[in-house]
Amino acid sequence: MKSTSTLKVFIIVGCLGAIVRGGPYNEPGVNGYIGPDWQHASPGEPNAMLNPIFRGWATEVASYAPAPDVGSSWVDPLKALGPAAGDQTDIVSLGDLDASQIAQGTPPGRITIVFGDPCNPDDPAHIRDVNGYDFVVFENSFISIFTNPIYGFVEGQVFGELGYVEVSTDGVNFVRFPSVSLTDGPVGPFGTIDINNVYNLAGKHPNGYGVCTGTPFDLRELANEPAVRDGTVDINNIVFVRIVDIPGTGDFNDLAVRYIDPNSFPAWQCYDANHRIYDPWLTMDSSGVDLEAIGVLKPQNYSADINLDGIVDCYDLTAFMMAWISSFGDEGWIARCDLATPKNLIIDLSDFAILASQWRKVEQWRSN
Repeated sequence: MKSTSTLKVFIIVGCLGAIVRGGPYNEPGVNGYIGPDWQHASPGEPNAMLNPIFRGWATEVASYAPAPDVGSSWVDPLKALGPAAGDQTDIVSLGDLDASQIAQGTPPGRITIVFGDPCNPDDPAHIRDVNGYDFVVFENSFISIFTNPIYGFVEGQVFGELGYVEVSTDGVNFVRFPSVSLTDGPVGPFGTIDINNVYNLAGKHPNGYGVCTGTPFDLRELANEPAVRDGTVDINNIVFVRIVDIPGTGDFNDLAVRYIDPNSFPAWQCYDANHRIYDPWLTMDSSGVDLEAIGVLKPQNYSADINLDGIVDCYDLTAFMMAWISSFGDEGWIARCDLATPKNLIIDLSDFAILASQWRKVEQWRSN
């Protein structure tokens, strides 16, 4: 629930490239809009333009099945189509489930979005596994700016309603992105979560009230899923993206056992168990995931473009030096600075060599 009649206190996070400290998953979101300096801009600013890193947006709604009791103002699935607007009211809600509905097995709300022509396997509007991230989900999360002992707002944390992200080639067989959620206990209906304790879930990055950023996803992370390996889902021909709301009660889990535990240095072992997922609950009216847009990205050929502004420059060098000699889980760690392959989860000379080799390189989508 993030309607303007209920919640009115938000922040402008300035330059999106800023790294928010906290948990280990501090990858920045992708800017929906940029200014003349190619850094984050509020969509309402006179010189703001849609970020040219995007090559396309959702074109059609295949299905929409919200949970019960979503407010009537928030049930138009067409709101999820087209470019991000950074407008917290330009959304479709998936709804939240209460305890009795969860106990009865009521399915969480979900929406399936189409990209291009499903009948044309060569349609360039389909999502493909390109260099870097492949698509971005915009949900109307926001970051609070003060501490409130009643509602539990904590400065720098996000009010985000989380959702699973799934992809499909045929609209029937879907593969879900594995995810991590390290929030360690229940969150009240107006509470917040540490933005950096969440990975590969929609709703992580703020979007609205002057900030327009989305959560990026990389199809390469699905390469070893059984349905991808046997060709049922082709990560170079994704036509459908499905978002499934996660009621934040702890009744639904992440898939953390697929990922490295940052506390396992130097042996680097995966988490030994999955985690319960918590987010603000129970929400009402515009409840659960509030989907605003899904954008398709152009290739990012220069991994040293850490802040994704299309050029490897002083912004990236500054971020790199902040992360220098850190390892995954350290306070200074910035995942996008781990440039060398195979990744060793330490920012060191091998990574600096990549940055140096790409210095002042410009992405094609910026130079056009």
